[in-house]
Amino acid sequence: MAAPAAGTGGGRVVFDRIAHSFSVGNGESPTEAIADFSLEMEEGSFVCLLGPSGCGKSTLLNLLAGFDRPSSGRVLVGGRPVLRPGPDRGIVFQEANLLPWRNVLENITLGPELAGRPREETFAAARRFIRLTGLEGFESHAPYELSGGMRQRVALARAWITEPPILLMDEPFGALDAQTRLSMQELLVSILEVTGATVLFVTHDVDEALFLADVIVVMTPRPGRIRQTLVPPFPRPRRYERLLLNPAFTELKHDILQAIRRPEYEI
Repeated sequence: MAAPAAGTGGGRVVFDRIAHSFSVGNGESPTEAIADFSLEMEEGSFVCLLGPSGCGKSTLLNLLAGFDRPSSGRVLVGGRPVLRPGPDRGIVFQEANLLPWRNVLENITLGPELAGRPREETFAAARRFIRLTGLEGFESHAPYELSGGMRQRVALARAWITEPPILLMDEPFGALDAQTRLSMQELLVSILEVTGATVLFVTHDVDEALFLADVIVVMTPRPGRIRQTLVPPFPRPRRYERLLLNPAFTELKHDILQAIRRPEYEI
């Protein structure tokens, strides 16, 4: 069964009073990762999670992906509880994690192939996302023949080929140099204009969040709670060079950095 298309309500996400703890064994008390976290993501929105290391950003992404279940509360997609991974949620990690024995085209088409999708349909979709991600001419290249940025383009195309209404991104550009990272951010925005997917994006980079996000959620240190929710006042399309000259950009960056560095008890 195909994933719900964007624009049908399948891209709306709700975190409803989430708490989550990890059992560490050896008789020690569980580690509380998330506490009292509630957030609604409208369909087609781009939400960035920002906060100090260990505050639960990736945990929330994993709960939405269906890799884990919350200790309490619910995660809803399109009004339905998330119980397991599904084709309605594409995922891109910091590492591209491409299969080294498959070329670019074969890595991109892996998901539909495993799902038994018709070959003609799969290759038509692959050609579309190869074009959108600027991979034309690299279809037969092996992963080791590509730069880090090119490998992440393949990972994006692989996540998007089934056109999921929701895309989960866990610091996908964190390992790239500054110039390549900006190029990938611009590429991501351009593809979202075509697909209209809902995005939950984990990052440590305040500039990246201000450039990409419709909503920025600033989290406290562990256990992660929402300290502040911000809506960047910058119209789209955005140009990073212009944002740097905008006094509101500098002011917001200052406020976010201060919020991230405040101790947890000063919520």
